[in-house]
Amino acid sequence: MESFVRTNSPTTAPKNRQMAMMETARAAASFDSYELACFIHRGEDEVKKRRAAWHRVESITNVLDTSKLPRSYGNMDREQAYDEGLEWGKAAFEDGINYKHNYFDNITPRYVLSNASPFGLTTVMFLPTLRYQGTPEQKAYWIPLAESGQINGAYCQTELGHGTFVRGIETTATLDFDTDEFVIHSPTLSSTKFWPGAIGFSCTHAVVVARLIIRDKDYGTHLFMVQFRSLEDGTPMPGIELGDCGLKMSYNGTCNGYATFNQVRIPRTDMLMGNSAVSKDGKYSKTGHEKIGYATLVYVRTVIVLAVGYQLAQAVTIATRYSIVREQGLGPNGLASAETSLMTYKSQHYRILTLIAKAYAILLASWTCDAEYKELLRMQAMGDHSALPFNHHLSSGFKAWATQTGADGAEDARKCCGGQGYLLTSGLPEIVAAATATASFEGENYVLWQQVGRYLFKCIDALKAGKPIDSQMAYLTSEFVRIMSPPCQARGDQFLDVPVQLAIYRHRALRLVFSTYKELKTSNLPPIDAWNQHMMNIIAAARAHTEFLVLQAFVSHTEPLPAGPVKTVLVRLRSLFALSAITNPYSVNAITFIEDGHLSLLQLNTIRELINDLLAQLKDEAVGLTDAWDFTDASLCSALGMKDGNVYETLMNWTRQIPINVHASQTKGVYEKGWREWMDPVLKAKL
Repeated sequence: MESFVRTNSPTTAPKNRQMAMMETARAAASFDSYELACFIHRGEDEVKKRRAAWHRVESITNVLDTSKLPRSYGNMDREQAYDEGLEWGKAAFEDGINYKHNYFDNITPRYVLSNASPFGLTTVMFLPTLRYQGTPEQKAYWIPLAESGQINGAYCQTELGHGTFVRGIETTATLDFDTDEFVIHSPTLSSTKFWPGAIGFSCTHAVVVARLIIRDKDYGTHLFMVQFRSLEDGTPMPGIELGDCGLKMSYNGTCNGYATFNQVRIPRTDMLMGNSAVSKDGKYSKTGHEKIGYATLVYVRTVIVLAVGYQLAQAVTIATRYSIVREQGLGPNGLASAETSLMTYKSQHYRILTLIAKAYAILLASWTCDAEYKELLRMQAMGDHSALPFNHHLSSGFKAWATQTGADGAEDARKCCGGQGYLLTSGLPEIVAAATATASFEGENYVLWQQVGRYLFKCIDALKAGKPIDSQMAYLTSEFVRIMSPPCQARGDQFLDVPVQLAIYRHRALRLVFSTYKELKTSNLPPIDAWNQHMMNIIAAARAHTEFLVLQAFVSHTEPLPAGPVKTVLVRLRSLFALSAITNPYSVNAITFIEDGHLSLLQLNTIRELINDLLAQLKDEAVGLTDAWDFTDASLCSALGMKDGNVYETLMNWTRQIPINVHASQTKGVYEKGWREWMDPVLKAKL
């Protein structure tokens, strides 16, 4: 198959030992990683177009020569980090416009969620909100401006005192009848908008979430289009104070910021009135489905699921490549004649391969979430909003599961690289921090698990009342027509079969969902206290249900593949994903698979043996499975993750370019200020 030629490390020197080890490991794969890349990116044409887009952006931003220390590892201060984000963001945004693609709408060229870019909030939040909440006239006016880059948008919701709990938002929008305007105001310190991306210095306009006040009556939170900065010189509009939140664990290429409003006036018609409206005389009316706003959340959470899948894949790609070329110790029993590759050790390739399996599981879950979202859009276009509750629960559960799995997995991948993984130049600390942030975006995960639980319990209420539920939830109906299922009867290789794996996950989900529902319904406590009392069980049930759906997604997207090496490796990866969650000592709530006796000790031992077999079958596939994600060296930004395996030379080359080392080399190897002001006085003092 044709492949786009990309320049990475410019070296033409002979292959060193690490490069030879990487070449051997890559050649050992049983499948064509390019063919798998075409599966991941939905077609060969897409792979070629993506490669071309990344090459253009990486050329413009001057990062193709990976012998140079990346700027982000060279003592960047706050302003320089933001400058780099502006440069990357502008290049990616303009490439999408010029070449008519959306590759950078939801992720940056470094595979971070696009709100890490000063331009990213326009595509990931601002435009979707306009599409769902604006009137036809508002959409016709604002959307072309945003899509063409004539304005740069943001979504301004979170406050100093309120985040996930939107009903607690304090910012007000009060109707002034005399001027036909809304007055946007921050009445308290805690009402300061704090955290929204791009509002510090980047956005010109923002959708602001504020409480609608008409004749002293509070109508709750609504959305208002507010211009933040002058389009002429970028100065804040009158009455608006703007600034940056400061350095964060990650996302320093954008200006997450704060905003306060002091009696800021906007036209009444700049309230987004697609679903609720206010007339000139102050009459309030509902003009659309009251829950339509959730469609924006569904979209954004779907985007987050895919993005965190990429981030976990990046982290495990680095860990895989480093584990191939890093030699340490004399083998598992200490009796080898020479140092051994880390990948030889079972503990290492168990961690690596299970993380690879999770990255693929997140990817395929995002496909299911995206497909359901598109079906929701189709139905809503015909005025049918019945699929919204299912989609809201699905995106909430997948987002909570994927972001926790991705963040925990990225950190474990970093640990797989030992001390070197602690270096910024490994690329892993930045990936870990970026993945960790997603657990808080668009709904804190523990809140989202409870939203999944509420949906599940509403389904059971409906079933008990003889009412229909969404067809996607049909597995819940089995509880009403069966006696508690007997213990699992599978033996030996039967645990590798799709029906057996799904049955194990289904049984756990049903048991936890229905037992928790019963606990809530039979509690003598007031409902609010009963919920709090059983909250951890609710979360466990919601997670078990979600993991069942994730496994279903893994199956549904791999089973239709034609027989061949790619399908074989993905089926093995699916089995590793499904079975390792049952026995892995680090699995979340693994005890719930066995606590009711559904699986016996003998069966657990069989599962462990099968996992060992799968690890042996997949060990030589690790490089191919990670290559297939098609990350460039520049996008990984990792000395440990170089595709050619040239780890040590790259790491030392970058290390020598770190500014403190460059400056010291110019003064005979001495850091003059430190030596002169602190070290030398101590050494020469009479203590």
